[in-house]
Amino acid sequence: MNEQSKDVDPAKEELAYFIQKHLDRITINLSRVQALIRLADHYPNAPQELASRAKVILRAAVVFLHATLEDFLRYVGETYLPASSEELLNRVALVGTEDVPRPEKFFLGKLAQHRGKTVDQVITESVNAHLDRISFSDTTDISNLLEAAGIAVETIRPLYPRLSALMTRRHQIVHRADLVDVPGGERKATPIDAATVTEWAAAVKEFFAHVMAAKALQDIIPKLKRKHTPEKPNRADDDPPIHTEVR
Repeated sequence: MNEQSKDVDPAKEELAYFIQKHLDRITINLSRVQALIRLADHYPNAPQELASRAKVILRAAVVFLHATLEDFLRYVGETYLPASSEELLNRVALVGTEDVPRPEKFFLGKLAQHRGKTVDQVITESVNAHLDRISFSDTTDISNLLEAAGIAVETIRPLYPRLSALMTRRHQIVHRADLVDVPGGERKATPIDAATVTEWAAAVKEFFAHVMAAKALQDIIPKLKRKHTPEKPNRADDDPPIHTEVR
């Protein structure tokens, strides 16, 4: 081990890993969303047919923005859920037993496929498989994941109204083609504009920043403080030496 690696602070390494590992991915995904918004908003006074196509591009941006949010939430889960409590892990099915109705019910033979693996490896694989199967359709799902990962949600709740609007609209686009019933039996597309999608994108970006900051404040910064706080000397060390005169 070289001298530089000896000086690496594990708490700082954890902070850097959590931020940097996903930062590039976040940046790329958000830039793709912004590119779609700019493309749709490039011709504000376009003819009706072109304007209609621009709305379709905005709907695609909403779906991609929600996928970016889900991708980050899965990353948080993959990073922190494997180390969570027994109670929380009991909600996760053993990988390979997803067809069993209840996570706690499986035969011992199901473990045969995991021979040679450590317990940590099996837990991590099970958590990842669980996260791949679930979706985040409302802010309750977000809170449940963050709390399971040990992340306080108090500072994040103010973002929930915008995130909820994004998630609701994504559901309507994906499952109803963004069409709503109108009097007369017709179905029409719900209006959408670049300003609204831009606002949702800003909320997602703020959410990422808040989660990273919350994790740093809760877990990593306290570790750094504990490490760099000088230990108090023993009281015996503070007392002046006692000189005994021998007569």
